[in-house]
Amino acid sequence: MATDAAGSERSRDGYAAATAPARWVLVAAPAIVVAALALFVFIAEDVLDGGGLISRDESVLHWFVDHRTDALVRAAKVAGVIGSFVPLAVAALVVGAVLWRRGWSLVLAAAPIVSLCLAGLASTIAKTAFDRPRPPAEFRAVDVTLAAFPSGHATDAAAFFLATAFVLAITVTRRRAVQAVLVAVGAVCALLIGVSRLVLGVHWLSDVVAGWSLGTAAAVAIVVAAWTWTTRDRQTMPRRASAP
Repeated sequence: MATDAAGSERSRDGYAAATAPARWVLVAAPAIVVAALALFVFIAEDVLDGGGLISRDESVLHWFVDHRTDALVRAAKVAGVIGSFVPLAVAALVVGAVLWRRGWSLVLAAAPIVSLCLAGLASTIAKTAFDRPRPPAEFRAVDVTLAAFPSGHATDAAAFFLATAFVLAITVTRRRAVQAVLVAVGAVCALLIGVSRLVLGVHWLSDVVAGWSLGTAAAVAIVVAAWTWTTRDRQTMPRRASAP
C-alpha cells in the first residue's frame, strides 16, 4: 500500500508512521470495492436464474471430489478450522492489540476485526436471504448446517487476511517489495481457505467466488477508510517508542 513520499516518516522504533493514502489508492480502492460488490451481485443473480458461473458449479464440484485424496481432505479440514470465524476473530484481536500497544491508532489497529465482523454479518444475511442448498450429502467430507451462498469461510478469510495484510503493509514497512509480499500472502491464504471448501465438497464454486468478492470489498473499504481517518485525525504517530 503506497503512501505519499512527501509525507512519509519513520517512528523511533523503526516502524513506518502511516501517512495519507496516495491519490491512486483513493481512486483504486472505491473501484475495487464497486467491482467486488458488482461481481457478488452478478453471481447472486445467477443463483436465482441458474445462468453464468452457476452453470459450472457441478462440473467443478465433481472435479474436486474426483481428484481429492485423504491427505488433501485432512489438510482441507485443518484449513476449515483455521478459517472459521472464531479463530480468525481471535487472530484479528491479537493483531489489533499488538499494533495498538506499539502506538498505532486504535481505528487502524481495529480494521481487521471490523472487516471480519462486517463481512461475516453480510454473509449471514445473504445465507438467510438466498437459502441456497449445499452440494449433495454424498459429496461432503464434513457435516455442515447453514445455507451455501455465499461461503462464510471464503468471505471471512478474504476479509481477515486481506485487511490484516493491508494494515501490516501500512504500519510495519515502507518498502514496496515487502508490502507486495504481505498483500500476496494475505491473498494466497484467503484463496486456500476458499479452495478447501471445494475440496471438502461443502460449497459450489459460485459460493466461494461470491464469498471472496464480499470479503475483499469489506477489507478494502474498511482499511482505506480507517487509514484515511487516522491520517486526518493525526493519531497514527506512535504514542511511545517500543522495541521491535
